[in-house]
Amino acid sequence: MFPDGLDPAEYEKIYQSTYKPLISTLYNLPDLPFTLYLAGPFKDWLEHKLPEFFKILEEMVSRKQLDILGGGFFSPLFPFLPPADRVGQIELLTTEIRKHLGKRPRGAWLPSSAWEPAMVSSLNTCGIEYILLDRIMLETSGFPGVDGRAPVTLEDCGKTITALPLDNRFRYLERFSPEALLDEVAAARGVVVIFADQSSIIPLFTPGDDGKTWFHSFIELLASRPEGTAELSTTGRCLKSRSLYRRAYISAGMSPFEFDDLHTSDDVSILARTPVKQYLVRSVNVMNLYAKMMYVHTLVNQLRGDKSRKKNAREELWKAQAGEIFRLPGGEDTAKSKTLRLQAYKNLLMAEKTARVRGVFSPSINTFDFDMDGLKDFLCQLDPLNIYVHHVGGKIFELDVLNAYRNYCDIRIKSPGLFMDHFVDASDIESLRSGVIPETQSVFADTIYQDVSVDSARHEIQLKTSGYFGTFQQPLSLRKQYSFRNEGIQVQYILKNDSPLNLSGNFLIELDLAVARTRHHEPLMTVYANETRADSRITEGHFEDVSWLQLSDLDSGVRFTLDANENPSISIFPVRCAETGALDESASPEGTRLFLSWKVDLGPGYEMEKMVFLKIEA
Repeated sequence: MFPDGLDPAEYEKIYQSTYKPLISTLYNLPDLPFTLYLAGPFKDWLEHKLPEFFKILEEMVSRKQLDILGGGFFSPLFPFLPPADRVGQIELLTTEIRKHLGKRPRGAWLPSSAWEPAMVSSLNTCGIEYILLDRIMLETSGFPGVDGRAPVTLEDCGKTITALPLDNRFRYLERFSPEALLDEVAAARGVVVIFADQSSIIPLFTPGDDGKTWFHSFIELLASRPEGTAELSTTGRCLKSRSLYRRAYISAGMSPFEFDDLHTSDDVSILARTPVKQYLVRSVNVMNLYAKMMYVHTLVNQLRGDKSRKKNAREELWKAQAGEIFRLPGGEDTAKSKTLRLQAYKNLLMAEKTARVRGVFSPSINTFDFDMDGLKDFLCQLDPLNIYVHHVGGKIFELDVLNAYRNYCDIRIKSPGLFMDHFVDASDIESLRSGVIPETQSVFADTIYQDVSVDSARHEIQLKTSGYFGTFQQPLSLRKQYSFRNEGIQVQYILKNDSPLNLSGNFLIELDLAVARTRHHEPLMTVYANETRADSRITEGHFEDVSWLQLSDLDSGVRFTLDANENPSISIFPVRCAETGALDESASPEGTRLFLSWKVDLGPGYEMEKMVFLKIEA
């Protein structure tokens, strides 16, 4: 799989180490039939750097040694995609294969065997005749006679497609000797489809001490066995002699072999029926990216008239649908996952910007269940910014700076956001001063804010919530008004003591900004506190009486300046995560958590007002 945006040097490395020895060996083994899937971005790289590669493939196809599979151009997990995007991605790759090889693919590759029955219609529309599904998904379907050793016919809404059983036991084929594989295939007494993992290509096609590759040894062994032991075939050729296949219904699921690193059931029949969308509930960042992808899909498909603009916007959207973007290896939000999301947001925001037709688009606030959790969110769209506000916590959960094509709320922490409100006691403030983020339950951050008013013309939202604080469970309420401008965000807070007793504590506002270090630049921080200016890299610290604070993302050229009507204390915590997503103080910062606090002493029925300004320059 090759997500869009991979460094060209990586493509070169993969070609030299994997595909060059693969095709060289296959070309010299004309008796070894093979089926190949090439992802669209890698195909594009080959087209520009090594166009002769396709001449070799074309010759192997013409001598019926090689089949090329179609599928999604950007290797998507198809159940994540709306039908129009499924069809679009399949047709795009089909067109490219026909252009280079002069032949339309009959079969399609489904990454992870990710499946849902509604895909049948999309595949059928694209002229796809067969797919490969994990053998266990067929074997555990519960249909009489369907044992995962023969193709089956799948149907949905009157459309049909053939599914070949893919035996993922052999995905790392180098772990089996040629003798062991041949014995397994002979014992299976049926169709055995083997697709080697990309990482297996090097050991399988690199000559050993005897000058032979693994496959050379396998061909020699097969020739020495009695005729009829096994017959080698491409996937397409094995369906040439069409016979009547059993019908089956395969419910939504994916290959059980994709769960190697996940703590799930050991029952393969359960794993085979676990939909691929389980990835979405494992990370709020992945879910938000999926929601953004679905939202941009709607915007792009509403474009009318300008076919070129729509085509460009769709291709940027499709780039953000690569399956690897939504996978979390071992359930961990890794640094690679973060990098892929960064590129995906860039593609999505480019698509969204392309879909904004001059003279038609106008800044607005819309209410819409963006993240599909049952609660409507507030989507403020300005010319330079997108600002999305959630009812839970009344926080901003997506901040898109369109000139930088970045979402500055995507940080690898549990629940990132901007303007998350807390009311805490003095011990929590002491923890912040000593460099520890308190884990105590917040008064406001987890409550559902009620909307009081939405002024789309003025780009303002007013929210309210309430809670209870301290040992005596004193009632208090909070009104919060967002005002969105091209220059940034203004938030007005009015905190009221609704109890009959004096209220003492600390009002705390949290902002999590994905201002990160890149390979080229380290973000900078400027703090003006106690009439003194301090410039440095972003480091942990606590400052009293802060007039303003500025974070500069040198990579994108975006600057965030934070100030308030009354000087707060500010605690600063760089977010440093290891490869797996666990906190690691030695890692480079990939975001910054800011905590603004004020001491509060309110008599019964009294109110306190605070105003916070976040200026955004891009």
